[in-house]
Amino acid sequence: MNSSTETNHNLLIKTLGEAFEGVTIADAQHPDFPLIYVNGGFERLTGYTSGEVIGKNYRALQGTDTDQPEIAVMNAAIAKGAGCVVALRNYRKDGSMFWGEFSIVPLHDAQGILTHFIGILRDVAARGQTEQQAETPVHTDALAGIGNRRHFDERFANLLHVAQRIRSGISVLMIDLDHFNLFNERYGRSAGDECLRLVSGCIARSFKRTSDCVARYGGEEFAVVSFSTSAEALRHHAQSLCEHVRALNIPHGDSPDGVVTISIGGIHRLPDRDTTEELLIALANQELLAAKASGRDRVHIIG
Repeated sequence: MNSSTETNHNLLIKTLGEAFEGVTIADAQHPDFPLIYVNGGFERLTGYTSGEVIGKNYRALQGTDTDQPEIAVMNAAIAKGAGCVVALRNYRKDGSMFWGEFSIVPLHDAQGILTHFIGILRDVAARGQTEQQAETPVHTDALAGIGNRRHFDERFANLLHVAQRIRSGISVLMIDLDHFNLFNERYGRSAGDECLRLVSGCIARSFKRTSDCVARYGGEEFAVVSFSTSAEALRHHAQSLCEHVRALNIPHGDSPDGVVTISIGGIHRLPDRDTTEELLIALANQELLAAKASGRDRVHIIG
């Protein structure tokens, strides 16, 4: 890794995850995928200092406890250059065991070559308590139970900064419920609120990596920002989400489909230094309007 790339990775230290998360970066160009960076959250969670783990593989946390099926799942994903989420038995420096949820995100350069893996480690046992502390009402939509506009804007700024620093693709989706005003008029506000809760849950389940951010952007509109490998991969994921929402079978007498559907507009881009959150949101919204204009229950994504 050249000095410029190393400097870029040092600059993104503060941008991934909240304080309770451990963040690692592994060199995907090396056959053993050594760690080149761990954050303070990782040090606090494991008891190891960065100097004690830099240059080693993440499996050092499992020690001799290698007979875990999830390790094979993780290794298979890494071998394919794919991401995954696994729960592993990990061991702190003092020998104490903790269950950790480990999310892996592959990152590619401008030529599409795999360069790094970002890993995000969370203590499963402490997760519920820490998330209650971290997800204050200031950042949570009271109706939908997911992040609100403020939460989205803050996370989006961080994720875009990371993507710019390490030259990784970033994706934005804008999602809107079709004919939702008619739904409210026919079934009432309470039914509309329940519909929003069901759909928001479906979206959140579809984008559940730690590095994903899902939020209610306003009214019946939702927003998602994530790392993804290509516009085609994002398009496939979005089409699956449309199918999952249809499968909720929420009755809608004023919809041509008879059930609640969504329209999705999106953008996948390798951001340059001048790319802004506002630009990506505007482009995704243009595609959302195109999806609605072409008949709704559609996906329009550019990349």
